[in-house]
Amino acid sequence: MTPSNCLVNHESNSLNLETAKKLEYYYLNNCVEWIKARGLKTVCLQFPDTLLKDSAIIALELEKLLGHKVYILGDTTCGSCCVDEVAADHIKADGIIHFGHACLNPTIKLPIFHVLPRCNIDIDIFIQSFCDYFDCDRNILFFYDVSYAHAIESIWKKLKENNYNKIKLTLLNCKSNVGFTDKKSDDSDQKKVIIGRELLLNDDKFEDFVGFYLGDNNKTLASFALSIPVQNWYYCTGKIEEESIKMNINEFEVTKNPWLRRRRFLVEKLKDAKVIGIVVATLGIKNYLDVLDMIKSILKRKNIKSYIFSVGKPNPAKLANFAEVDAFVVIACPENEIFDSKDYYKPLCTPFEVELAFNDSREFSTNYCLDFRQLLPGGINYVEFKSTDQSDISLITGKLRNYSSKSADQTDTEKMKTLACKNDGTVAIGKAGADFLLNRSWQGLEQKLGETEVKTAEQGRRGLPINYDTEPLINKI
Repeated sequence: MTPSNCLVNHESNSLNLETAKKLEYYYLNNCVEWIKARGLKTVCLQFPDTLLKDSAIIALELEKLLGHKVYILGDTTCGSCCVDEVAADHIKADGIIHFGHACLNPTIKLPIFHVLPRCNIDIDIFIQSFCDYFDCDRNILFFYDVSYAHAIESIWKKLKENNYNKIKLTLLNCKSNVGFTDKKSDDSDQKKVIIGRELLLNDDKFEDFVGFYLGDNNKTLASFALSIPVQNWYYCTGKIEEESIKMNINEFEVTKNPWLRRRRFLVEKLKDAKVIGIVVATLGIKNYLDVLDMIKSILKRKNIKSYIFSVGKPNPAKLANFAEVDAFVVIACPENEIFDSKDYYKPLCTPFEVELAFNDSREFSTNYCLDFRQLLPGGINYVEFKSTDQSDISLITGKLRNYSSKSADQTDTEKMKTLACKNDGTVAIGKAGADFLLNRSWQGLEQKLGETEVKTAEQGRRGLPINYDTEPLINKI
């Protein structure tokens, strides 16, 4: 499919060939049409790091076409695949154009227009491979990477010509430069929008289908395969291959998957934690505050102290500052890479794993819900919370857990509102952080008036650290 509608006519004679190709790639005419149709005056352009080099050219050309200024978001608050409404709010923006790969999670405030990337694909070869692999009477849920959205209309027509009438095509939950694949309805039912895709199953069940994904074996595919309980998963780039993560595997096969094994271990660490930090790694995805309240409520009912952190993009250095926290629960985009990292000082868990650890109604399964919105009432993974004080044994420490909800060894959330006093008169709120600080060997900078001997200032070291002026002479030879 050639993007003929994206050609830029403004001063086309003055553009060199390379610049003209860039402008064609970014669908500027579509952007201008979207902005003018909504009467937007303050528009932000969001680019991933790999496309920032083109941002100035695109912004200047858009300003010429629109007749007013546009703004570039130089750094994203959380992740490049998520729309950054926080940064756009600094200039009171009334719209955002997002370029590049996107997770397509629903946003809260602003209208969003996605300019999706394009990957080349030979449609005839793909259709031939698909027809050779699947029978035309197979129930198939058809997913695709956003970079192939430009080719889906042609692919869909050819599949229909080959009598593939039982295929259900998913739509992208967005407004984009590829109108054919955009979500067509305004229905806000959570069950119909999963990980940025709208699914129109009517009365059918996921278990009646196999899943197919047009794209690489990437994070998006892993999110689909873990979250949507179809019979099996397939993906295709050069050829169709069976996805290694199967939805119908039994308990024995689960242990063969390193990622799932590690997640089960982290669920046990979460059960052992006495202080849990809730890291808000998104401020733009719809319902993130509802999930935050859900996690806080669960931890309070389990009598576990919790803190809320908003640190932008989480990294090991930031979270290592909070040594009193035993584990972190991260509210983030389903395609966030931090859950694959082993560099963090303390475990990083998902909201779904909080339910696996503390909700007795939730059974452990190879299905993993990475889209936290589906854990809320109305989502496909919602289960009513049920708690019990029944004791169990930690598989990590071998100690007894939950033996008494009001025991001396277990933290009582009621004490979080009391005051903790030190000998020198310092007063702090009696939370876990204050208790932890009182027991640390290093207390920080304190005055200690009258306890420290007064000394005159002395000359310090001079020179470079590799060889100070006060070093022995032999080191200077």
